[in-house]
Amino acid sequence: MELAYSNIREMIEKRAADSGDKAYLKFYDDVVTFRQFHERVSRFANGLKSIGVKKGDTVHVYMNNSPEFLYAALAANVLGAIAGPINCWWSAEEVKFLLNDSGGKFLVVDSAYYYNIEAIQHELAHLRHIVYHGEDTPAGTVSYNALMQYPDTPGDTEILPGDDAFLFYTSGTTGKPKGALLTHANALYAVMGIRSVLQSDEETGDEVALIFLPLFHVNAMMSLISALYSGITIVLRTTFSASEFGEVVERYGVTFFSGVPAIYNILILIADDVKTHNLGSLRFGVCGAAPLAEETFKKFESTYGIKIIEGYGLTEGTVASTLNPLNGERKIGSIGKALPGQEVRVVDDNGKEVPVGETGEIVIRGGAIMKRYHKRPEETAQTIIDGWLHTGDIGYVDDEGYFYIIDRKKDLIIRGGENIYPKEIENALYENPRVMDAAVIGVSDKIMGEEAKAFVVTKPGEKTTEDEIKSYLQTKLAPFKIPKYIEFVDDLPKNIIGKVLKKELRLREKEKAKKENKIGK
Repeated sequence: MELAYSNIREMIEKRAADSGDKAYLKFYDDVVTFRQFHERVSRFANGLKSIGVKKGDTVHVYMNNSPEFLYAALAANVLGAIAGPINCWWSAEEVKFLLNDSGGKFLVVDSAYYYNIEAIQHELAHLRHIVYHGEDTPAGTVSYNALMQYPDTPGDTEILPGDDAFLFYTSGTTGKPKGALLTHANALYAVMGIRSVLQSDEETGDEVALIFLPLFHVNAMMSLISALYSGITIVLRTTFSASEFGEVVERYGVTFFSGVPAIYNILILIADDVKTHNLGSLRFGVCGAAPLAEETFKKFESTYGIKIIEGYGLTEGTVASTLNPLNGERKIGSIGKALPGQEVRVVDDNGKEVPVGETGEIVIRGGAIMKRYHKRPEETAQTIIDGWLHTGDIGYVDDEGYFYIIDRKKDLIIRGGENIYPKEIENALYENPRVMDAAVIGVSDKIMGEEAKAFVVTKPGEKTTEDEIKSYLQTKLAPFKIPKYIEFVDDLPKNIIGKVLKKELRLREKEKAKKENKIGK
């Protein structure tokens, strides 16, 4: 697949020329056209240049969803610098780790998060300039608004497709977060592949996408870049609001949105309220980031009468590597086919491709694969082998090229020599009408080595028991797969994109086991 542009700056310039007066961003009462967006990004780029930002530098952006977030991030790209979004849900200690690990010298921060920076500023070895977004700019920082006063002269730094563009830190579900370094080409390959699959015969040029996922995550950021590439209008919100979803769809004529499984579950629960609004413009929703239960898939589509397009990807693969087609067969439970420009395979422990239908690790190769992990050559070498990104996800492919995820390689439970995939148990639990959420992990067992333990969240107003759950699972699973332990909890620990943090559940169990051992002694 040939790139349409050599870099993100060129893409922004071309879109401004082709769609200048069309709305790009609708952010509550603010409307920003493609031409205005280009002008403001150029102004902020020149402002960043005035404080010393140059090609190859990292500019961290620690802000809520807003046009200002995008001006800052893409202004860095215009200069050939690296945009480094920071998770707004992280603690000061986690932000300190990121800033010291990245070596970033420049930080753009919302007033809402400046207190975190103040608390750790004396421990930040590399940070040199803080750009403050808000009123009453603190001493020692640079005003965001002041940097917006620079002329909108175009950038002239040479930027090659392989130059660094983004530094996204992974969610850290299996350990310390790692910085995935993505290039201009990575971003462009990803959005070109996504758009080629999501284009519909019904499109009129007036597509409107609703984006409420956080821009500090690769999913939302690439959605915004995809809209720049395609000339699509974005309705941007600071966060997901269940109460305003229907109103927003009706008011702006939203044609599609991107969500995570938890959001689809919420929309099912509040369907009666949402459907009081005119949802006639809405054609489909995209779902990724975490597995979508088959029961949720069926219930949402039957309730709302629109399609769910399920896909799969990682930060290291620049958001998406597979998608079910919008036009064509969608298979429930499948993550779809490989996107154009990417190859996806299923391999054994020796890296050899396995036959159709057999399970193995999913690996990916193509233009969207990250350049490397920042300052982690050994982990990069373990993850990218002969050009193939090893995902750590176990799955299989059918004879029509549709891929299926069974589970994370590291989540596999081995009970008395038998392999148990937690996702299979979780899917069965989701079919129980009283269960809203579930997660399964392996816990140590003296006899079997490991046993499965399920954490279950029941739906509001519903009650059930451990025996009832086990009895229910007996009709769906082999006896050895039924969890020995079931614990009912109010909620599950999750990251910002709705992925269950199983490492936290495992840590809880280890701490519990330590206490029980002490008491036993």
